[in-house]
Amino acid sequence: MKTKIFIILTSIIMASCGSMRPHNASNYQQDLITPEETNNFVLTESSIFDEPMLGIALKYDNKQYPTDIINVYVYPIDSISWEDTEEIISVEMKDILTEIDLAIEQGHYKSRSKETLENFSFKAGEKSYTGKKSSFTFTSMNDTEYFSNSYVFIEKDKYIKFRTSFDSRATVKWNGDTAVKEILPGITVPDESEYMKSLRAEHQREITQNLMKLLLQTSKDSQSGAE
Repeated sequence: MKTKIFIILTSIIMASCGSMRPHNASNYQQDLITPEETNNFVLTESSIFDEPMLGIALKYDNKQYPTDIINVYVYPIDSISWEDTEEIISVEMKDILTEIDLAIEQGHYKSRSKETLENFSFKAGEKSYTGKKSSFTFTSMNDTEYFSNSYVFIEKDKYIKFRTSFDSRATVKWNGDTAVKEILPGITVPDESEYMKSLRAEHQREITQNLMKLLLQTSKDSQSGAE
């Protein structure tokens, strides 16, 4: 968690030095590949955030059911290491659910049910995809119930998050599995940006400096004890 807070705070400080998106952040417009259309879904909106840690948001429409809400987010992992993908994805899913609860506290939604968490894996062509899925219902401020899911995957140094919601008045109980399986295989994310490399390197330097200070203090304490 300390790593995550440092990365985010450093990003905000660096981004605040200018009003525009940093030039060395990921160029999603040029380097992100996304499917314009699949069997059931069509890309209708995309928004690149000035804050690099927020990445890009994509909106897909269901060709047959226009009330379905299919949102996809691509954004950098807020850590210097993500070899343990199981742990990293689990922490991110917890944060996603916390964000939803915060939206409820702020009056954007009325309430949500207890989530069900599970691993989510599938294969498309020769590639396998493994992530996490949470399922729950939430109630809007006008008392409409939605069947909702969140999915998180890792590709290169970035998260790919799906948020899907379905109006219970317009559909039977449904989930976003079909959307994920159709859209995700068509997504290719940019490589790690120079911006994120510098943030992660800065945090690595801080970790090394703190470790050296700790070792030096331990050595001094040992010498004092020997006297």
